[in-house]
Amino acid sequence: MKEEKGSKNKGGSVILLGIVSAILTMPLFFLLYKYIPALEIAKIRIDHIILFLAIFFVTYYLLKKMRMVVYIVLVGGLVVLTITNFSGFYTIDNLYHDYSQFLYDLSENSLRQNFENHETHFKKEKELREAINYKDPVVRDYAASTAVKHFQDNAHLSKNRKWVQFFSVFKEVYSQWKYVYDPINEDYYSDAVNTIKQLEVDGFFKGDCDDYSIMMAAAIKSIGGEVKLVRTVVVQNGVEIGHMYPEVKFDDSKDLEMVVYLIKNVYFQEESKGKSIFYYQDSKGFFWLNFDYNDSYPGGKYMSDVRESEILI
Repeated sequence: MKEEKGSKNKGGSVILLGIVSAILTMPLFFLLYKYIPALEIAKIRIDHIILFLAIFFVTYYLLKKMRMVVYIVLVGGLVVLTITNFSGFYTIDNLYHDYSQFLYDLSENSLRQNFENHETHFKKEKELREAINYKDPVVRDYAASTAVKHFQDNAHLSKNRKWVQFFSVFKEVYSQWKYVYDPINEDYYSDAVNTIKQLEVDGFFKGDCDDYSIMMAAAIKSIGGEVKLVRTVVVQNGVEIGHMYPEVKFDDSKDLEMVVYLIKNVYFQEESKGKSIFYYQDSKGFFWLNFDYNDSYPGGKYMSDVRESEILI
């Protein structure tokens, strides 16, 4: 009877230790998983499984063998979390969003765009590059001030502060843009400095897709972003017309999870409600978000699945 009772107590102790270990594992897992390289087999995230089990078994071992040490570490962890929370370095809000992001269903909220790549020569590339005068102080000053105009209250939720600044630039340029046609049968390229000066007249930018792409590329480039300009063909009323749009680089597929979550649930929640985030993934595995003006949030739907040509700014 004593052996049976002892066996039950031992079994209960193992279960209790397992539950406590799992509870202690979760915060560490949510904090660390985003920094572990992605490893996927048959659409199963093996890196998540390995990391969780590693933290769990280490925690279980420490609880079993060095209970006092674990208590000290646990208390120390709570103290550190309290300090980081009140200092704003890593808050309870961060922990909540990390947890929500992990549970977020990426497949239902993002779509990788498949393109027809024609790889033709980019027309008037020299003129375009000259118009994207991102080193000019006027452009730099505008981009720098715009980069911190929006989303600063929630900037700490992003792994990379650059992303927040890119989003802020998009929101500002998009909200101030008014479409104006070029002269008939001509391409007029307004350089970024000239476009910014238009704000002095009535508070709005004016121009077509080329001018918008130039302005967006110059602003993003001047604050440390990588931008592509893409030429495509759009069918309107049965007629094919040329179109240009900017794409902005957001690293690899591991970061895609966080970027999509931030757009859909933090920075552009209302604008992207019920819509997907569209992106292009290049041959090196880096993904690029559509920064076109056809939608009011980064990653809006592409106007065409054709890539006539592209240039890296």
